This record gives sequence, C-alpha cells and structure tokens, in this order.
Amino acid sequence: MTGTSIDGIDTAAVRISGRGLIARATLLGQASAQLGDLTARLRAAQRQEPLTAGAFTALARDLALAHLPPLRELANVHGKPDLIVLHGQTLFHKPPLSLQLIDASIVAQDFGCQIVSNLRAADLAAGGQGAPITPLSDWMMFRSKASCRAVVNLGGFSNATILPAEPRATGNLVFNSADKRAFWIDDIRGFDLCLCNQLLDHISRTMANIPFDMDGRLALSGRVNPSALEPVHTLLDQQRRSGRSLGTTDEIVAQASAHLSGLSPSDALATAAQAIAQTVSQAIAETIPANQRTSRVFVLFAGGGVRNVGLMSAMRRAIKSSSSWKGSVRTTDEYGVPSDARETTAMALLGILAADGVSITLPAVTGRQAIRAIDGAFLLVP
Repeated sequence: MTGTSIDGIDTAAVRISGRGLIARATLLGQASAQLGDLTARLRAAQRQEPLTAGAFTALARDLALAHLPPLRELANVHGKPDLIVLHGQTLFHKPPLSLQLIDASIVAQDFGCQIVSNLRAADLAAGGQGAPITPLSDWMMFRSKASCRAVVNLGGFSNATILPAEPRATGNLVFNSADKRAFWIDDIRGFDLCLCNQLLDHISRTMANIPFDMDGRLALSGRVNPSALEPVHTLLDQQRRSGRSLGTTDEIVAQASAHLSGLSPSDALATAAQAIAQTVSQAIAETIPANQRTSRVFVLFAGGGVRNVGLMSAMRRAIKSSSSWKGSVRTTDEYGVPSDARETTAMALLGILAADGVSITLPAVTGRQAIRAIDGAFLLVP
C-alpha cells in the first residue's frame, strides 16, 4: 500500500493460518520502494488538478508497475504468493465518493494469482463511510482477554481502534465460542481522528525548509506554546468530532499552521505534536467502555509517527496526565507486529477475509447497512 504522504510503497509477505475470523498472521518479510516522479503526479491528482483520461489511465498503470519490484523481491525470498492485496493510492475520499487508484490487472498478470483490491467500495455502496477499514484486522491481531486495548495509527491522519477486553459470562449467561466472538466483534469501535504527519510535515517544509522532522528531533527540542496550542487543538478536536472518515477534503493544514506562524520551527512542531496528542487521548477516553475505565488501557501505537520521538513524548504526556482513564503507552512491535508493518499486515488479513467471503468492515464503525453484493472487496482472478 501507499499512504497519504505518497512518499513510497510498503509491501509485506504474510503467512496466514486458519480461515475467516480465526485466521492468524505471521509477518515473514517486508520490502519498500520509492515512487520517484510518481509522487508529484499523484499529489497533483490528489489536489484535484485536471488530467486527461489518457494521463489518468497511465497514472494507474505506472503506479501498478511501481509495485512490482518490491513484490518480486518478497516473492524471490518467500515464494510465489497465493493472494495479493492492493490498497492503491487514495486520490479522493468524500463519502459516498472515494477513489483508491491502481491498475490491479497489471499485478495479476505478473504474478498469476488472485488479487483483492478496491477494499472500500462495497462498504460505500452499502451506505458506509468506507473507513476506517482496519478495526476488524486489529481485533484479529491485538485482541486480549484481560485488558482493553486501543490501537492508534500515526499516519498522515491519525485513526484509532478500541478493542474492549473479552466479555465474561456472568450469572446464567453462557457464551459458546462462536457467539462470544460475534458479540465481542460488535463491541469494536474505530474512527478517524485528525491530521497527524501531514500537519507536522507541512510545518517542517514551510518553517524549517526540510521535508520532515527526522525522528522528531526538532519537536523534541521545542517548547509547547500554550496560546498557540489552544486554537490548534480546537481545530483538530472539531475534525475528530465530525464523526466522518477523513480524506482529501479534510486537509486543514493551512488553518492549523497559521496559528503557529509566529513560533520557531521547533516550538511550532512541539505545539502541533501536543495538540495531536491531546486529541488522541481525549478520543480514547471518551470511547473506552464505562466498565473498563477503572482498569489500565494499553495504547498500541503504529505508523510512521512512532519514529517521531517528539510526537511520542507528547503522547505519553497527554495520556499520563488524563484523569478520566489510566493508559499505558506501547507500540505494536511489543505485540509481534512491527509498527511500520501494521497496515500491510492488516491488508493481508482483510484480503483473506474477503477471499473467505467475510465482510471486512463493521456497521458500528463505518455506519454501513448489510452488504448484498460480493462481500468486502473485489477479488480479481487472472
């Protein structure tokens, strides 16, 4: 897949054991590739700059071709894949309209295996937001019998999955394993939050003249400015309270960064990181089931933002200072899934669910109705 930053392609080789919701994933290896001149072309399309039909078709084909080298690299080491899941590049997302660009037939022809792509389409057709799509795969990877867990992705946008602890039978109420699993899935919550790396990268480019804040060093060296923090946090909190899946029309970077324009680059980054952290912490606090707020909640972070020590330091401060819940900061690495492979591993699990005829999205998360078409995603058989 490629993320909202459009700075490269991430791929993973994943071994799946089991079927459907009881499938388990084992990460075998990862490979990545740069996008080269595709980055500028994709960003222009994402900005809704006009393209001819021919140029747009060529963009979809060229993006697929760029996926082949890292996929071949994995296949050379781990063997020919049985199935490939292609997320594609999100060029537009404003439900019910959404576009994840890629020509999946190019990859199908090269590898001769089944392809799952266009993962959001069925959910959108059934009245859903089409996002977030990872909560069910988060449940498959990170669920716990003993504790509530929140899985937070720090990408261009941040999003979160809330996984309550496994419900326990009380009194005469007894669950068999199938019923317990269905009930437990119904309790999963997931939502998009707010700008994250898109805002931090914008500040880095416009105020520090660097592509991004390497490892969050500038943010870590800066000081939070209280007077600028309040309006930035208000903007981000309004964004997460909108209750919508966020996309290409939700990039309020100019508005947010305007409140930081009088600060030094390091102070601006530190303040933005704190605003993001407070928004994330408050969202988790408001979504944790009431009966689990007295126990420690484990917050598992993933995504490119995990490498930003300034952002992660802000997350720890915000979660530690919360009076309404007790949180413990972790990364998905501590639970067997590298933070930079959580999304690619999730794609593998979603692809398996789609191939097994299991819906990949949850009505309580996306707001969709029953899906009457082919469930979950489009399966391309070469």
